Parts: sequence; C-alpha cells; structure tokens
Amino acid sequence: MPALGEDCDLILIHDSVNGGDPYGFVLSPDPSKSGSAISIQRSLNDSDETQIYLFATVLLADDLKNPDGSEHSDNRQTMYDMLLLYLEQIEGLSIGTIMGTYLGLGQIGHSATELHLIDASFISLKFANISTYHSPILSDLFFGSLWQDSPPAVDAFTWDTSVWR
Repeated sequence: MPALGEDCDLILIHDSVNGGDPYGFVLSPDPSKSGSAISIQRSLNDSDETQIYLFATVLLADDLKNPDGSEHSDNRQTMYDMLLLYLEQIEGLSIGTIMGTYLGLGQIGHSATELHLIDASFISLKFANISTYHSPILSDLFFGSLWQDSPPAVDAFTWDTSVWR
C-alpha cells in the first residue's frame, strides 16, 4: 500500500480503479514552498453547504524519485494510464493527503490540465466534494479501516475501531 511521505504525496482510491486498492502519486514541487503542496478552497453554496475544491499537480516521469529519495516503482506511462482511470470517475473518490483523507470527491466541470514535456508530465488536478462535506479523516485511521483479505493484517481495525459515515 502506498505510504504518504515515503513513496507518494497523494493517494487516490476508487472502488472501480485498481481493484479498489489505493494508488500513490508524487506531487510536483512547488517553487514558492518547501516541497510539494495541495491546495484546498472552501466556499458556501446557495444552500449554505460547504463546497470544497482540492487542487494538486502530479509529476509523472520515468526516472521519478519518491519523497523519500527512492526510485518510483511505476513508469510514466503506467502512472498516466492509472491517473486517467481515476479521472474517468465522476464521484466516489477518496483522496489521501498529509492532512487526512477526503471522502466523496469527484469531478465538477474542469478536472485536469495536462502539460507533457519530453522528460516529464505535469498534470494539475481539480476535485470537488460531490456529497455532503466531511472533514478529512486521519489517513492512518482511514487506511487501517479499508476492508482486508481474510485473515486481516495484524494492525487491521475491527468493527469497533473503524470509521463509518
């Protein structure tokens, strides 16, 4: 399973992609910040419901380095193909970040801008909450709550310790 800060900066999860298993992406470094960044924009709609937009730019390259300095396991084309599968999903995405995992996200209008260079691709993403907004869940708690094969891993959560919404 991908590990934030080690082999990825952003994790995408959808039941219809990658067998429902999480897939990690490395974010493009932000020259105005130290390292990579995601951006969250919040607003209230006409019904006084919170609308969030999550923005991030992923970096795809054949010789990509993970946040911990190790070599990324997948090549540029494999990462691009996987990203396109996630972008085809209009709802039901979960997105793991350093601030927690956002649930119930999807596409509203413009969802990506792609810049393809000889050695790398930079893809700016935009996701929005499609359902009722909930604050992000701590990523360790969320990933520990995912269904696991039988028998479950030693550190798996039980019915009593999992997150349910």
